[in-house]
Amino acid sequence: MQQIIFTVLVLFSLNSAQNWRFNIHDPSSIVKEDDKYWIYGTGDGIHAAYSHDLITWTNANSPYSKTQFPAWIGDYVKGATDDQGQEIFHGGFWAPDIHYMNGKYHLYYSASEWGTMTSIVGGTTNLTLDPENPQYKWEDLGFMGIWSYQPGLALNAIDPAVMRGHDGRVWLIYGSFNQEGIVITELDTLTGKPKDYPGNLPGKSIANSWTGPNARDYAEGEGAAGIYHDGYYYLFYDKGGCCAGVNSTYYVVVGRSKEPTGPYVDKEGKNLKVDGAPSGGTVLMKHRDELGDEDRYYGPGHIGFFHENGVDYVSFHYYDPNWPYPEQRAGGPTLGLAKIVWEADGWPSISLDFVAPGTYNLTNVNSQKVLGVQNNQVQDQGLLWQYDFDSMEHSQQWILNTLGHGEYSIQNAANPELYVEADNDNILRLTANFSGAINQKFRIALGSDGQSIIYTSAGDDLWEIPNAAMENSQVKLWPHTNHPCQKWVLSEAKTIEDNPIDSNDIEDPTSINTLTASLAQINFKNNILQISFTNSAGEVNIQITDILGKPIWKKNHNTGNALIANLPLNTGVYVLKLSGAVNQSQILQIKP
Repeated sequence: MQQIIFTVLVLFSLNSAQNWRFNIHDPSSIVKEDDKYWIYGTGDGIHAAYSHDLITWTNANSPYSKTQFPAWIGDYVKGATDDQGQEIFHGGFWAPDIHYMNGKYHLYYSASEWGTMTSIVGGTTNLTLDPENPQYKWEDLGFMGIWSYQPGLALNAIDPAVMRGHDGRVWLIYGSFNQEGIVITELDTLTGKPKDYPGNLPGKSIANSWTGPNARDYAEGEGAAGIYHDGYYYLFYDKGGCCAGVNSTYYVVVGRSKEPTGPYVDKEGKNLKVDGAPSGGTVLMKHRDELGDEDRYYGPGHIGFFHENGVDYVSFHYYDPNWPYPEQRAGGPTLGLAKIVWEADGWPSISLDFVAPGTYNLTNVNSQKVLGVQNNQVQDQGLLWQYDFDSMEHSQQWILNTLGHGEYSIQNAANPELYVEADNDNILRLTANFSGAINQKFRIALGSDGQSIIYTSAGDDLWEIPNAAMENSQVKLWPHTNHPCQKWVLSEAKTIEDNPIDSNDIEDPTSINTLTASLAQINFKNNILQISFTNSAGEVNIQITDILGKPIWKKNHNTGNALIANLPLNTGVYVLKLSGAVNQSQILQIKP
């Protein structure tokens, strides 16, 4: 977090509600204990929160409050004054990070006073993060030997982050706008403190752009974090300025090195540590200024990491124009979550796309009905509606297209020329006039439980079933309530389509699935349905149902030609019905 004398840091009030969007500044990495995900951030005291699904977050007990913290911090950090005018530390904790090692959670923090450069990096440990657990107790590590100012060293001791290498060695990265910039020191995994060997304290500078103390842009870089991947250590950090709402200019860059202590270079080979000139750094996240508020991610920065189910994620904050921000027109600090995509060249990119493009059925978690169109009439201005699932109803399938930056356009599969759009109120409807306007773009947040919320790209209203209706009803937009009627499960649409193939590819019809009638010979084997007709009698309607009569597939076909279709049917018993020019019913038994 940058320290600028003329800027005022605003610490937001906390509450215990389950929040989406979640207000946090300088988020830590995310750790999971049992069924809860935990994150920490800047605050009066250390901001703590947990989530069950990575979408909604609940504020939790602070490890240290504004008034209750280790007394030794006050020996190094002063700047505020008490009622008697004595200089004191007022309890502002910045940019913590958390890491689990040797059976304990290690929470590293910085303590500072805004507008000064008197800061320390400290740490505290706990066996559990759950305040209800009898073993819950934070044990401070004491003074770790990292503080500002140290004699003869222009160091800014804030923004700690933990990095573990492939060899099990653990490193603490910290630092900010100053001569030394971003610094790295090795941690002792047993004590949690920096190791005691020459040159390890206060650490080695690995990224900066020092240009002298009198220049307005005298240095670059803070909020660093590191991750090891496939032979390289990757250093993510912020350039630009924070803490000014939508006027913040933070953006995220990256460089990599074979060694944790550097040198780190960007994709162009430019060093991240340069004296007297701008440093390198490949840009990963940056606000698209030409879009204004249509890109809600102002000033993205302060990366943390989280790994689950084979995927690397980043936590970060950004300034959302939909939030109030004192003394600024908008831009409350908001928690963001994104995926790291490791590209073919080994370098990372950041993706906000949590759902792959494709055709989906959308099932409402509360009603268990699926998204469709009113009266199944797929037409311009048709309203979105919920109905019972019908595998025969093509209008219940939706095509998701990624537009980049976490945005999607959504088409109806029954008529892909029709797209979903939001009006200026709470209506969701189809339109034949897709222009890529902001009200025709949507975002999807996918929870760890497989449930998603869908919302307009520039707004905060979610797709929901009003009044949590269980019957067939309209789908509208509404502010977040954390009710299941606002949550959806996206499942790949199970379509059964004709797949013509050469008749020579059909095996000889020698199984029990071959049925012969006077007007049609029916063969089903290896998911291939083949019907040959004895004469050309005209149009025939072909329908397959389950044994209870539920429609599975249908097609109109001319008997002048044989039918060959690929039908991915599960094991079971089905009824094949022919009507029209040919009237015939047969049982299809699909064996394992």
